Amino acid sequence: MTLVRYETIEIKESREPLVNLKKFDFFLQPFYFNLGLSADSEMYLRESVANKLSAIQKQLSGYKFKVWDGFRPREVQNNIYQKYWRELKAVHPSWSNEQLAAQVGLFVTQGDIEDRIPPHASGGAVDLTLADVNGAELDMGTKFDHFGPEAASLYYENHGTNDKIRDNRRKLREAMAANDFRVDVEEWWHYDFGNQFWAIQLNKPFAIYGEATLNPA
Repeated sequence: MTLVRYETIEIKESREPLVNLKKFDFFLQPFYFNLGLSADSEMYLRESVANKLSAIQKQLSGYKFKVWDGFRPREVQNNIYQKYWRELKAVHPSWSNEQLAAQVGLFVTQGDIEDRIPPHASGGAVDLTLADVNGAELDMGTKFDHFGPEAASLYYENHGTNDKIRDNRRKLREAMAANDFRVDVEEWWHYDFGNQFWAIQLNKPFAIYGEATLNPA
């Protein structure tokens, strides 16, 4: 897992705009809008990230990306954090705030810490999966936003319980990694490019995306 000190990585902001993903040939399913955690049904990514995904999709002939989330402002980030906190507290009512914070933090970055840019707020983080050309998702073993050990990117590599799921995850992971995306250890659906998470894990000298603003091209 990437250490929380990712926020110490230098940012040399490229000023690359956010673009609306409706301009691209992806399946779009605005997950957090559908849950009522975001007021905006539109989905955005930094321009280079969206273009890279489009190029990868062409390489993966017969498959298309289904995108659940891209750019995420802090307000939405905090809505997700609080939702998971409440759900975890309901399951573990005896847990202290420290225990809850540690567990929630494995999967969701807190959105209201001023000097920490949540990865999705950079416009360089994306949550996605692979689908066939008709929109049917490949079996990845868990649903999106499954908070448990099975969500780990290499879970089926290490446990050997289902070769089909292992191969589906591998297809997605290897295509993204080959195109300079950071693979998230804890979440098979999450990938980063250009932000501080990407820079610290892939040993880049600096990040190229800081906090994005919604003024899409």
